[in-house]
Amino acid sequence: MLPQKHIEIHRKKKIAECHCETESNNATKQSPTPNRRLLRTNTVLAMTKRHVIFSVFFCVFLWLIAFTPAHADSHQRFVVSPQGPFTTIQAALDRAQDGDQIEVRGGAYQGPLVVNKSVELNGIDYPIIDSGGDGTVVTLSAANIVLRGFDVRGSGHEYDRDHSGIAVTAPHVIVENNRLREVLFGIFVAKASDVIVRNNDITSKEEFEIGLKGDAIRVWYSPRVLIEDNHVHNARDIVVWYSKDAIIRNNLVEHGRYGAHLMYCDNVTIEGNRLRNNSVGIYTMYSNNTIIRTNDIRGQRGPSGYALGFKDADNIDVANNTLIDNRGGVFMDGAPFSPQGYARLHENIFAFNDVAIIMMPAVRGATIENNSFWENVEQVSIAGGGTLGKSTWRGNYWSDYTGYDAKGDGIGNLPYRSERYFEGMIDREPMLRMLLYSPTAQAIEFASTAFPLVRPVPKITDETPHIEPLALPTFATPSQKESNGMLVASLAILFLGAIVGTIGLKKS
Repeated sequence: MLPQKHIEIHRKKKIAECHCETESNNATKQSPTPNRRLLRTNTVLAMTKRHVIFSVFFCVFLWLIAFTPAHADSHQRFVVSPQGPFTTIQAALDRAQDGDQIEVRGGAYQGPLVVNKSVELNGIDYPIIDSGGDGTVVTLSAANIVLRGFDVRGSGHEYDRDHSGIAVTAPHVIVENNRLREVLFGIFVAKASDVIVRNNDITSKEEFEIGLKGDAIRVWYSPRVLIEDNHVHNARDIVVWYSKDAIIRNNLVEHGRYGAHLMYCDNVTIEGNRLRNNSVGIYTMYSNNTIIRTNDIRGQRGPSGYALGFKDADNIDVANNTLIDNRGGVFMDGAPFSPQGYARLHENIFAFNDVAIIMMPAVRGATIENNSFWENVEQVSIAGGGTLGKSTWRGNYWSDYTGYDAKGDGIGNLPYRSERYFEGMIDREPMLRMLLYSPTAQAIEFASTAFPLVRPVPKITDETPHIEPLALPTFATPSQKESNGMLVASLAILFLGAIVGTIGLKKS
């Protein structure tokens, strides 16, 4: 056992060692090592650098916000009117820059006018631009121009210089809501893509007969043009040549030569148009992948008088059209043109035409199905006579079908055959058509029926004829006004006949 004195000394020594260790630890916490001091310094510098970069980007962002709207608002609007501030369109054009607007209010302004800046010209109350019979009235030669709401008139008379009301020579131009009068050509789009021609009223020079008038709309080497909602009357044609991917829709074309004439144009869609009293409706030549649908074509009575015509064309789809009171509903020559091509006519209404379908003998590979052939003078004609190539005829309604439906499934039990003897004579000699309803024609038909030896070979055979016709589509239904007019005319004729009959009885 240790003496008390030694124990006390040992205890004090331990307390001293613990106190020294505590002071050493406190000193370590209060005085960072050099490595820790360097790490803290680098952290502060990195944070400062990030703050500087953020500040720079924030300043650039504020600068963009401040100056971009000012640049957009820099587009100006110039006003042209007889009272000013500009009294001529040319003066406003001289001051304008790309993207500016020029508002023209009423009045008459002198042409020719050349627009070579990407501006928007808006006419208020149809201001007149008149070239006085000199050259082209308005030329649009810069991209993204808009010409809207003008009365354009007074072009020159020179065909070889394409004197027009409006000439478009640049892409992405919009020409809409204009009226064109007394111009040789109406709207001429030449080598300009993605142009829109919309809701214009176009006519040509009154002093010329139809063959000498210019085209209402001519598209030349211009892809992806949209022609819609225009009213074309007393002008020559709508012509689209060498221009692919065009769309022609919802136009009214009347009292012209060709409603629409395509040549070397692929991937064209023609839909929803109304064609009235032209020489020819729509004629497609040397073009592939054409869609023609929901058009109402009536009264094409020119020398050929085709509602639709096809010459050397492949991949044609003709659907849901009404072809009424034309010399010929459809004319086909080389359609389809190639063995792998197709020509499909389906869900169309052929009614009251002189001939519903006229085919050249060499036509083969066409498909004609689910159409209605209603009261046409001649349902099918072979141009020049002869025998048709093999095509598919099925599921059509024929108003002169004499078969029956024993099963009640809407399909005749007997095939329909087009085999009138006198029709074959007319195909070979069209001038015989004038004798179609004569006693001579009736006698020939009776003889061909009574004596099978002279019965003609059927021109076409439909193995599954429909008993009921297609319903007349809404867009082709006569309006109440038209119906009332026909009723009044019928009553007037009936009343006149009664008067004549009464007078005849009194005299007898």
